[in-house]
Amino acid sequence: MGELARIEIERDVADAAARRAAEEGLTLAEYVSLLLRRSLERAPGEESVLVYDHVGNEGEFHIDRVEGEDDESFIRRSKLYDRLFGHNG
Repeated sequence: MGELARIEIERDVADAAARRAAEEGLTLAEYVSLLLRRSLERAPGEESVLVYDHVGNEGEFHIDRVEGEDDESFIRRSKLYDRLFGHNG
């Protein structure tokens, strides 16, 4: 790791980041650096999407059809989500 800089953030943010870092097997400094790098790598105006899979492996996975979406597009999108989120049912 290169040079380090000291930053100040609110305690509740630091606590949440520390929990997330521990879940991912990272130090707090590594986790915050990773978040900042990801943020800085995005182009100006580029949107970011956070995805949380809260359904257990035994849960049903349902994808809603987009208004006006044809069958071929819906099936293709469903297969993509199945691959991304590991649901092979």
